[in-house]
Amino acid sequence: MAAILTDKFRVVFAEKFRQMISLGENQAILDLGIPPTTLWLFFAKSAEWENGIPIDPVDNQRSKYDIYDQIIGLKKITSSEIRPMIRNNSWQSGSTYDIYRDNYGDISSTQGSIVNYVQSLNFEQHLYETNFYVVTSEYKIYKCLNNAKNGQSTVEPSSTSNAPFTLSDGYTWKYLFTVNANDFEKFKTDEYIPIPEDTAIDPNNVIAADSNNFGGAIYNILIDAPGSGYQSGQEFDITGDGSNGVVRVISTNDQGGITSVKIVNPGTAYTYAQINTTGGQNAVLQPIISPKEGMGARIGRELGAYRLALHAKLDKDDFVFGNDFSVVGLLNDPTLTTNGSIAIGTKQLTLSSPLVNNQDTYNDKRIRDTVTGATGRIVHYEPDTTSQIYTIFYTQENILNFGIDSQGIRRDFEPGNPILVGNTGQEGATIATGLNSVKDSELKRGSGEIIYIDNRNTISRAEDQTEDFKIILEF
Repeated sequence: MAAILTDKFRVVFAEKFRQMISLGENQAILDLGIPPTTLWLFFAKSAEWENGIPIDPVDNQRSKYDIYDQIIGLKKITSSEIRPMIRNNSWQSGSTYDIYRDNYGDISSTQGSIVNYVQSLNFEQHLYETNFYVVTSEYKIYKCLNNAKNGQSTVEPSSTSNAPFTLSDGYTWKYLFTVNANDFEKFKTDEYIPIPEDTAIDPNNVIAADSNNFGGAIYNILIDAPGSGYQSGQEFDITGDGSNGVVRVISTNDQGGITSVKIVNPGTAYTYAQINTTGGQNAVLQPIISPKEGMGARIGRELGAYRLALHAKLDKDDFVFGNDFSVVGLLNDPTLTTNGSIAIGTKQLTLSSPLVNNQDTYNDKRIRDTVTGATGRIVHYEPDTTSQIYTIFYTQENILNFGIDSQGIRRDFEPGNPILVGNTGQEGATIATGLNSVKDSELKRGSGEIIYIDNRNTISRAEDQTEDFKIILEF
């Protein structure tokens, strides 16, 4: 028994993922008491990697709890910061491009035990992996309907006509859209480009399907066999479950074999089609049916947008942290004690007096409660001399002397207890903490689901620095 998850499965669930985030921002949905779905970018792990080399992420529960203990900060990603992406298949003069066709992967012929399939010029049998569309130098996107019998494309398309058009090199293109400048700047990578939402599609660029049927029209006819005995000007009906499709013979060879045709009427509502080539012998014309939604109507499904780009920017005023970090990831539906768009992942300890040295000298040093024996790692020390509030942001990991003691117990810091700062043998003077000075993380440890982990080379950060993140999720 054979089964597959179709390519459309990937596209549809990429769409659903973004819709899920968008619905969580809809006040009408929230008023119904439906819990919102939220997505957060997190950055974590202030301590450097052992030997300075990032390890491969591990996908299990234990490693994810380790990440919760290392999270420094989180920033919410809204649906406006998510875009579907397609491959950046740049047009290049002299290249040969695949045509769009509705039957990639079908069996084309059999020769004994050898089975031949309908495939692209690069032997791909899945439409979304073929080069049937191009991205021009002006970031206009065109779909290839005819490639001049596998000829080279030498004229870059530029027309924004609604109708398909043929250039002097014999290529026939259909203009779909131009990448939005703001989206281009925010989401583009070398490999992928963003596509517009369906609601942002210019209806003037759409060739719609029949509104009452999920079928397509015919905008390309392949001449599989020219036959003989035909004459220019002959017309054939395109039969099937659609209607009104008509094709005309434009030229023939010396034997009356069909060498070129013109679509007089593309028809409508076809899910299957054939052409009965009467008036001659043995010609085989194969109609190619457009997507059931039409052309340009559902760009993501038409071009295979099963990737999403997520953009997040850590602005200089979002976090006071100046320490490094080396893990970036995504957290879905965490429980937070803040209603804002940012959250502090570390714990906080407020001191009754300042530390004596420059604030950056304390990054990654150990902090220890001399009464409870609690330990942690300093992520950032923030002295506010104006208000005389001196805050240590710290984490507690499952590491001896940086979160747990020799008995494997993670102990808590308590207000009023003296603390020592510095690693073993390097601890500074005892400091008395102020009353009510211990604050837990704004993230409930273990809540939500970590759905993406990126272990990176250490990213240096300063308090006045801004970081731009682009994360590509592939479904």
